[in-house]
Amino acid sequence: MGGRAVGPVAAVVGRSCGARALISALLVLSSMLAISLAGTAVAQPDDNADSPAPATVRLDWSALGLKPEVYLSADATTNFAVPVPPGLSPTRVQGVIHAPMNIDTGFLEISDGDGRFLGSVGLPPEAAAQAVTPFDVDISGARVRSSSIDLSFTVRPLDNAAGFCGPLQQLSLSDLATVFAGTEAPATTIANFFPPVLERVTIFAPANADAAEQQSALTLVTTLARLYNIQPMSITVVPQPRGAAPPPAAQLARAVVVEAGGPAGLTVERAGNPDAYLRISGSGDELSAQASLLVNQLQSLAQTRASRIDQAGSETPLSGDTLTFSQLNLSGKTDVLRTGSLTIGVDRSALGLGRVDGVQVHLLADYTPVPKDDAASVVIRSNGIVVYRTALDNSGVLDASFDLERPAFGQGVNLDFAFTYSPHEACGPLTAPISFQVDPRSTLTMQRGGPPLNGFGAFPSEFSPRFMVALDGSGPDQLSYAARVVGAIARLTSTQLTPEVVDLQTAADSDTGALIVANSKAIEQTTLNPPVGGDGTAVDVALPTELRANIEDGLGSIQAFADQPRNRSVVLVTSTASWSLVDPLFDYIDGLDGGWSALTGDVLAAGEARVPTNVAIRDSGNIFEPAPTPALPKSLDQWIPVAVGIAVLAAVAVVAAILWSRRRRTAGNPPGDEPPAEPEHRV
Repeated sequence: MGGRAVGPVAAVVGRSCGARALISALLVLSSMLAISLAGTAVAQPDDNADSPAPATVRLDWSALGLKPEVYLSADATTNFAVPVPPGLSPTRVQGVIHAPMNIDTGFLEISDGDGRFLGSVGLPPEAAAQAVTPFDVDISGARVRSSSIDLSFTVRPLDNAAGFCGPLQQLSLSDLATVFAGTEAPATTIANFFPPVLERVTIFAPANADAAEQQSALTLVTTLARLYNIQPMSITVVPQPRGAAPPPAAQLARAVVVEAGGPAGLTVERAGNPDAYLRISGSGDELSAQASLLVNQLQSLAQTRASRIDQAGSETPLSGDTLTFSQLNLSGKTDVLRTGSLTIGVDRSALGLGRVDGVQVHLLADYTPVPKDDAASVVIRSNGIVVYRTALDNSGVLDASFDLERPAFGQGVNLDFAFTYSPHEACGPLTAPISFQVDPRSTLTMQRGGPPLNGFGAFPSEFSPRFMVALDGSGPDQLSYAARVVGAIARLTSTQLTPEVVDLQTAADSDTGALIVANSKAIEQTTLNPPVGGDGTAVDVALPTELRANIEDGLGSIQAFADQPRNRSVVLVTSTASWSLVDPLFDYIDGLDGGWSALTGDVLAAGEARVPTNVAIRDSGNIFEPAPTPALPKSLDQWIPVAVGIAVLAAVAVVAAILWSRRRRTAGNPPGDEPPAEPEHRV
């Protein structure tokens, strides 16, 4: 009986132990699974690290057409429109913060065009030993609109006790750049072939290009240089065998083939592929006409792979000698407290047809009326010369007229305003600046005519709106040389410059501005008189007394001079020996801050040492001359001797009267006598 009782108990205990063992096994298994899953989660970042990071490209703001250095005022927002290449996404904005001016503590706030906060950067203390502080802000949240993003920079001082009237509070940023992620999208249509940001365009023309092909290539150069003038885009013309396809272009670069033959039109070849390129085809004038879409900035309408221009169109140039600021797109507004500045300007080529020898400015402006106890003034300069000054009063209106003589403006007619405003009340939160705004009804009245301009500073206005191009064919790269000159000049103006390719003799004898690429021997066969000429080692310099020298291995030069007999200006690219002597000259121009506009004088030359030298052989004529002395009327000339005689007689009479008077006084008082003393009076 006891044995039967023990059996069931033992069986229950056995089943209980088996259950506990099963539970323990399940717990161990679940723990192992948990550890395994945890291990997988920890390892996930390592797996992602093995995947390739998205491609990025960093573009300086100068490459985007923006100033790489900016100045920000306290509690004032400055806006920037940053262009975005197709297929790329802006991710970061980077730069360097310089030591703040009169800001002890604060931060830089960055937001997008919708006011969405993107990030902030603490400002270094004003007295910090560190000269600059780099910053890097994530801007991936900014919305891209019309191929650009809007960024707003605001300086927020935390201690603004002296910010009302104290020293100027300012922050300087430099080395600004934007980082983009992704890969540039290939061109698919004519509309998107030329994106908002480009670093290089290479135009391929046949090595034996005819005049129509040369003219089409140069027209494309002038057009692209104008459209991308705020970007340092490189534009080159490269010869290649007729019928060949160009090599694939790099990122942010485009290739264009200009070649006669076949139906006229623009075609994106290999559309949608990384090696896509634009082909311009046709015969004769049809080739240049195909660029009309770009010239008139209407390429966005050609949303197809191919298009044809049947008739080239053009805008109507401004007419008349008096133009309003509104017509010239001149405007300006600023707020002034203590000091302020404002600059407005227009390039000389945009002032209508005909050479400009002088300008009369009728300036209208509105400003906050200045109380009589306050003091405010404005000084206006042009080309560094003071042309107008006045005190600002409580009328709130400025109505001024002044003249700009030729030395007071160059290729740009610029007006630089310098303001002062000193309120009489004590500094405080209620102290407010005055506002000054230029009225668009202001006018410029041009005085047409005058002699042709001399030197590099004569261009681009002397090539506006049309100019001739002549190549003598003595070198294989002459079209490339012409393209580099044309591109350097065209990027200085917003006006379209139109080249016409002709033969050398036609260009030499014409009264139209001309770009001539020819060796010195060919130039000697014309009537042109450049500053520097010669042949081989013999070099002639056209000083007032001509200088002749023997320069071993010759001289290559780019010259810009006034052709007085034909009332026009000429650019000459020439060499007395090898054409390779001019190669370093173009590299020199490309390396200048300002390019062609930074050249002075009228000659840029280099010898065998390949060292460019910029000199002035002839006067620019852009100087102030003494005012002529007014001549007397002829009717008065006969009276001059009579007047002189009368003056002499009058002088003799005065002297005689003085001597006679002294003799009388001497006779009335004998020697030794004293004049009678007056009686002494005493009280």
